[in-house]
Amino acid sequence: MLNDLTLLRQPILDAQMTIIGYELIMQPIASSGQVAMDCFMQLHQTHNLTELAGGALIFLRANQLQLTENLLNLIPNPNHLIIEVEASVAQEPETLKLLKSLRQGGVRLCLSDYQANSADHDRVASACQYVKVNLDNCSGQNYRDVIEKLHKASLKVIAQDVLDESCLHDLKASGFDYFQGFFFTNPIVLHGKKLSASKLNLLHLLSKVNNNDTELDALSEIISHDVALSHKLLTAINQPQHNLPIKVTSISDAIRYMGLKRLKLWISMILMSEVDEKPQALMETSLVRAKLCELLAEHGGHKGEKDSYFLVGLFSTLGAYFDLPQDEVLDELPIAEHLKTAMLDYQGPVGQALWIAKQFENPYADLMSLTYEDAAIMDLSNHYLAAARWGSMVMRDTQ
Repeated sequence: MLNDLTLLRQPILDAQMTIIGYELIMQPIASSGQVAMDCFMQLHQTHNLTELAGGALIFLRANQLQLTENLLNLIPNPNHLIIEVEASVAQEPETLKLLKSLRQGGVRLCLSDYQANSADHDRVASACQYVKVNLDNCSGQNYRDVIEKLHKASLKVIAQDVLDESCLHDLKASGFDYFQGFFFTNPIVLHGKKLSASKLNLLHLLSKVNNNDTELDALSEIISHDVALSHKLLTAINQPQHNLPIKVTSISDAIRYMGLKRLKLWISMILMSEVDEKPQALMETSLVRAKLCELLAEHGGHKGEKDSYFLVGLFSTLGAYFDLPQDEVLDELPIAEHLKTAMLDYQGPVGQALWIAKQFENPYADLMSLTYEDAAIMDLSNHYLAAARWGSMVMRDTQ
């Protein structure tokens, strides 16, 4: 169990909206200083950083961690570890010496908060492989000039603090390589629109699949009537890594070998992935929220309702998927009213569980004040890390 720090992840995506890495944002419980290396190693032993990041790149802020060469022993492939440094590192000889050793071991560097007209920033950037551009430090019209300059220096450029979809489109057009921001886990719906018939059918199908009253035979019939869904589901199930004893050719076989709950999860993921042009991070956000809500249900004595908690977390992003306000999407779903109010107003124990899950997505949230029934921050943090690790594993296994 993790006892001394909280941690949350923020995804970094490429132009195709595929997750290429996570920034791990840490805060020690006892102070606002750096996380000690022994505490960080405890985190790795408990949750495994590589699995927590789903095999993607791991970005760590140098000013949050007491750096040592022991970092090279934690990651099987040091190339997957990127240390974020500030320009002020140029004035710290001991830190520079350590960073040089880490670089020789395979670790890569990223300059954060790049400023285009600073000689110090350019000097540090020349030793890095990535640069993060804070959008407040760069006006829209000169993005292209800054990116062209950085690309000529063979640097990959990450846009920080992406806030909305229109901003994302502009940044893509300007030539940024990667993108990071609260938007990818909590998209803001700027312009609502009516649901098409196909999306309305998809919503109703999602509801039927996840309804506890839907019996096995009814579920098989629902899936079998959708030829494309059946094909995708059976193709995913029969992937070699699942080591099933037979080739699954029917929904009843799939339930027998995978279990009803896991099958419902896969069907939901396939259905939600049918919505075009949504970032991979949005699906993972849904999964992590769902699992964290389920874990809080078990912790808080609501074990009999854990499927409802899971459903609330999974469906809490549907508004972003369908580019509609969440209340309009929920109006189309025949689910219990108390679950709808939990998603909209965070009412009741399940609503509070969802609210806590969303706090762990916000790097500016006051995590230290969080409680859920008898669970304090360290219990919540451990549940979150377990949910994050599970979400990454599910995404990896189903791709």
